[in-house]
Amino acid sequence: MGNALDWNDLRYFLAVARSHGLTEASRVLRVSHSTIARRITALEQSVATELFNKRSDGYYLTGPGKAFFERAEQAEAKLLWLERGGAVPDDEHAGVVRLALPELLGHHVIVPTLMSFFEAYPAIHLELLADVRPMNLSKRQADLLVRLVRPSHGDYLMRRVGSIAMAVYGSPEYLARHGVPRSLADLASHRLIGWDDNLGYLPFSRWLFDAIPDATIALRAHTMSAQLAAVQTSIGLAVLPAVVAKRVGLTRVLTADAIFFSEVWLLQSSESKSVARVRVLADHIAGVLEASAEALMQAE
Repeated sequence: MGNALDWNDLRYFLAVARSHGLTEASRVLRVSHSTIARRITALEQSVATELFNKRSDGYYLTGPGKAFFERAEQAEAKLLWLERGGAVPDDEHAGVVRLALPELLGHHVIVPTLMSFFEAYPAIHLELLADVRPMNLSKRQADLLVRLVRPSHGDYLMRRVGSIAMAVYGSPEYLARHGVPRSLADLASHRLIGWDDNLGYLPFSRWLFDAIPDATIALRAHTMSAQLAAVQTSIGLAVLPAVVAKRVGLTRVLTADAIFFSEVWLLQSSESKSVARVRVLADHIAGVLEASAEALMQAE
């Protein structure tokens, strides 16, 4: 072990570890690339260990770097907690957890329950990533993923935590002007809202457009929130989670059997099984979704 650790060096280390490179870390910390690179080198010399594999496509934690990352996050959590006037928390439940969620399910079902979680674990700090696109748990892009598609490969701990009903919805204003479609064939005369081409593989995207390949897609978006907003402003019709669409006053169209059920999966990396802060958040989310199972399945 070399010189005593400098907290600023830990800040640089955490920023690079989370972003996998100097560019995003320099933006977050508002310092130059060269400053961060210099401080990372100083930190590695201080602990006499190579913490990153520095490759052309980014900085990736070594084995010792991953162990150091856990301790650095715990130190960060303690300092944040002390700054807010609290007592030093137990290491086991201190640190940052990155949680990736489908945005509507997250915003409307999971986020409203987090107050009780923070009351139980005040030294855990969450970073929410609202996205349906794939993320790599092994590269620490996220610690926990809630997904509507079961992954076909990867070293994950997987839990099926429910299903969510999805159907075609429109605003009352749109339907009053354009009529209510009663069948898939009727949709040919309506404006539809769908996913952009890069996300066309999603099962709930294919479900509708495989049935009507000649549909008029008036708007494509890469987030479900954007699609919800487009439906609310009467641009057209879209496939949306029923639990959210009903809550905001949208109207389901087509026949009662035109409903898609998407499984909900909770994923975490196998190595995070022993990380207490990740485990307790995973248990909280699983409990929330299991308690909401009936509401998530109802399309009426």
